Amino acid sequence: MKFFKEIKTSFCFLDETGLIYSKTDQFFAIGIIECPKPQNLYNKIRKIRDQYRYNEEVKWTRLNRKIRFDVARNFFEVFLLEDAKFNCIILNKEELDFEKYFQNDLYKVYQNFTIALLKIILGKKPNEVLILLMDNYFTPDGTDLEVKIKRFINDHYKNFIIAGVCQIDSKSSDILQLTDLILGAILYDLKKQNNLIEPTKSSRFKRRFLNYLYQKLKIKKSFFINKSGVKTRNYVLFGDKIRATIFDCKRSTTQKKQAMTHNG
Repeated sequence: MKFFKEIKTSFCFLDETGLIYSKTDQFFAIGIIECPKPQNLYNKIRKIRDQYRYNEEVKWTRLNRKIRFDVARNFFEVFLLEDAKFNCIILNKEELDFEKYFQNDLYKVYQNFTIALLKIILGKKPNEVLILLMDNYFTPDGTDLEVKIKRFINDHYKNFIIAGVCQIDSKSSDILQLTDLILGAILYDLKKQNNLIEPTKSSRFKRRFLNYLYQKLKIKKSFFINKSGVKTRNYVLFGDKIRATIFDCKRSTTQKKQAMTHNG
């Protein structure tokens, strides 16, 4: 490690949302916040928690009270100001044959598209080493998700790219909670565009938070409707601060092939 001072490192915080077996859940998604100095986010978020005397876990599904909305909004403001990026990949279960390619095994889907998302983030020529922290996720006995992800990425790039992978409880990580929040909002927006959301009194703070994001990010109608009013499968905020991609089975044949080869 002669040139260790020149090595760039980043932490990646990964969360997922969606269920394979739920007929009412059309989408499955994986999101990552990447940041080189997570301590900067943690320090500012800690002050927000102290200000609101808020010790609960921040989750999109629990965004149903004003204090939770206020805390979530402030969390997102920290994300915008700090050196951090969000990236997610979304799977439409009506487009991808989960039974054919994954035998309806959510674990395989999770593993394969986690690898696919990491490759999107890293690009063709990575210039940094990543530490991946994942929200706790059920894995079958006899499997080692962390080892598989690390080995596949390092073998793919023939370089030391993933230093370590570890599952942790999201309750212990504000940045994992922030990942859940942004991912949940983007999925809520997509479901709304597909008429899968029925407005209720309990969801008014979710709608309010989504409208706040629209205003903050200068979005007119949806993450997935461009400035010309045309539906799109990709959203990119300037500088890749936020990137959301709906996996396209028909057009992304190479991407699909890469995802399928991760099986086993």
